[in-house]
Amino acid sequence: MIQLSYAFTLFLSLFLEALPFLLLGIFVSSWLLVFADEHRLATKFPRRPIIGAIVGSWLGLIVPVGQYGNIPVTRRLLLQGIPKSVAMSFLIAAPTINPIVLWITWKAFPEQPGMIFFRVLFAWVMAVVIACIFSTYNDKLPSGGEANGIESRSPLLRSGTFLLSPVPSQPLQEIENLDEGDRAATTTKKSRKLAANLFVENTVRELIELSIFLVLGCAIASICQVFFPQEALLNWAKTPATQILVMLLLGTVLSVGSTADVFFISFLNATFLRGALLAFLLFSSIIDLKAIPLMLSTFRAKFVLYLLILAGLLTFLLTVFLDFYAG
Repeated sequence: MIQLSYAFTLFLSLFLEALPFLLLGIFVSSWLLVFADEHRLATKFPRRPIIGAIVGSWLGLIVPVGQYGNIPVTRRLLLQGIPKSVAMSFLIAAPTINPIVLWITWKAFPEQPGMIFFRVLFAWVMAVVIACIFSTYNDKLPSGGEANGIESRSPLLRSGTFLLSPVPSQPLQEIENLDEGDRAATTTKKSRKLAANLFVENTVRELIELSIFLVLGCAIASICQVFFPQEALLNWAKTPATQILVMLLLGTVLSVGSTADVFFISFLNATFLRGALLAFLLFSSIIDLKAIPLMLSTFRAKFVLYLLILAGLLTFLLTVFLDFYAG
C-alpha cells in the first residue's frame, strides 16, 4: 500500500512537470497550422542536410518548448514540409539548447562552466549527426499512405492516431476553400473566426491525444521508479564505462525531464565522473519512459528504435571520449 501511494505521488509529480511543456508545444503546433503559410515556411529552411541540421539545432533558442513540447512541434514541421534534417535536429536539440535549460544548468553548476559547455556542444553534435542520418531515411510507405496526409509528407510519422481520425476538420476544410490571400492575412471577419475555431479545435484534439500517452508514460515511469533497484545499480558503477552505462539507464527510467535532471545529478557530482553526469543529462533529454509513448503515438516505431540506438551510442562515445581524453 505504501509503495502504491508513493508511485501515485511520483506519477503526479512527473505528469505536472511535463504537462506545461507539452501544452506549450501544442500551442506552437496549432499556431503553425493556422497562421503560418506552409509553402513559404518550407522555403525558409535550407534543403542541404548539414546546413538544415545546424539551423534546426538552434531553433530551441527561438521556440523554447523544451522536452515533450518538441514532439508536437516536430510533427507539425514535418507535416508542413520542413526538411527532415531541420525537424529532427530540432527534436533532439530543443530539450537542451533552450534558454530555460541553459539557465538551470548554470544555477546547478555555477563553478563548473565545463558542464554547460559540453552539454551544449554534445547535444549539438548529436542533433546534427542524427539529423543528417535521418535526412536520408526514405522507408517504404505503408499501403494507402499516399492518400494519407501524413505519410505523403514524411515517412517518419505514423499513419493517423489511435484516437482521432486523420480526416481534416470542418474549419480546416472551410479555410482551405478561402482565397489564399484571405487565409494568409485573415483580414476578413469570417477568416478570423474560422482561424480561431481551427486553433482551438486543433489544440483540444492534440491535447486529448497526446496527454493520454503522457499519462501512460508517467504511470510506467512511476512504477519503474518504485521497483527499480537504484542503489544496487549505482554500486555497480565502478569504472568510467560502467558509470556511463548506469547513468544512461537511470536517465531513461527516472524520467525527471531536461529541466530537473541537473538537480538530480548534482548530488552525484562528488562520486561520478563528468562524462557519466553528462551522459545522464544528454540521453534523458532525448529518451525517457515518459517520452517513449508520446513518440510512439507520433512517429513510426522503427524510427523511435533507431533514434534510441543512435542517441545511446553517440552519448556513450562522446562521454567516454570526454572522460579519457578531456577529463
